Amino acid sequence: MPRAKKVVEEAAVKAPVKRTRRKKVVPNFVIQSAADQSVTYDAVIEKVKAAFDGEVTSIDIYVKAEEGKAYYVINGDVTGDVDLF
Repeated sequence: MPRAKKVVEEAAVKAPVKRTRRKKVVPNFVIQSAADQSVTYDAVIEKVKAAFDGEVTSIDIYVKAEEGKAYYVINGDVTGDVDLF
């Protein structure tokens, strides 16, 4: 009897753990002004990255569609703005 119990315990320890992966949710934003101009989220990110020459580790963006501007903070210390439209 002890041998059978040991085999069952070993099988339980070696059983693979199933892990499910969540699909990454990719937002689809469109920013629209009162003058019916629009720009996508990806386009704003690309404009901000193009305005900064260097390695980007973090980006914070504040969009003011009524002004047509996106204000940004890159890597916690570089600030600036880009035109949206």
